[in-house]
Amino acid sequence: MFSDLIKIGFPKNCISCNNSLVKNETYLCGNCFFYIPKGELTMSSDGEIGNLFNHFDCFVGGSHLFDFDKEGKTQQILHELKYNSNINFGEYLGKLMGSEFKDLLKDIEYLIPVPLHPKKEHQRGFNQSLLLCKGLNSVLKTPISTKNLIRTRYTETQTKKNKSQRIENIKNAFEIKKPEEFIGKSVLLIDDVITTGSTLSECMAVLYEIEGIKISVLLLAKANY
Repeated sequence: MFSDLIKIGFPKNCISCNNSLVKNETYLCGNCFFYIPKGELTMSSDGEIGNLFNHFDCFVGGSHLFDFDKEGKTQQILHELKYNSNINFGEYLGKLMGSEFKDLLKDIEYLIPVPLHPKKEHQRGFNQSLLLCKGLNSVLKTPISTKNLIRTRYTETQTKKNKSQRIENIKNAFEIKKPEEFIGKSVLLIDDVITTGSTLSECMAVLYEIEGIKISVLLLAKANY
């Protein structure tokens, strides 16, 4: 039993290629990490992510760690995160994000994971965006806000919907409980993967009403629509 616990806490094989990990490697071997397609790696208001949100006056900048490669390494990572209930791996990925973007996030005052509806979070057992936030927090030491931006409406999965269907599906799904908490604050919205940006846009539309707020976004991966 003890050896099983060690294997769970400290995997011996790479999640992507299944080769044995060596000293100082965790979850991903150096070779796989090197070949994962990387994102913009800079917080910009006019890059791939920035162009989705720069019509919001409160938007500061956005970025993503990995580019999505269908049936490739990024897809393997996202599948492990969302469907294999690998909570420790989710926090590890958040640490990777924190290490890569640490110098660009010095002014952030709150980390905000994109919330799941309580029913969906209960079904899944966790919120993958919150796992990423916890990993980020371990690097940045920035507080996580989980009870202010909430999801008030249960929605169908966005996966097989077109852009207009995604916008309609997610419309009015979020609410701010205590807007005064974010007045004049710099906040960072975090999610696992972005496609059209409709979910984050809906979050931002709610936050946009708060006086003096500055919003940045950070994603684990970006998929092409």
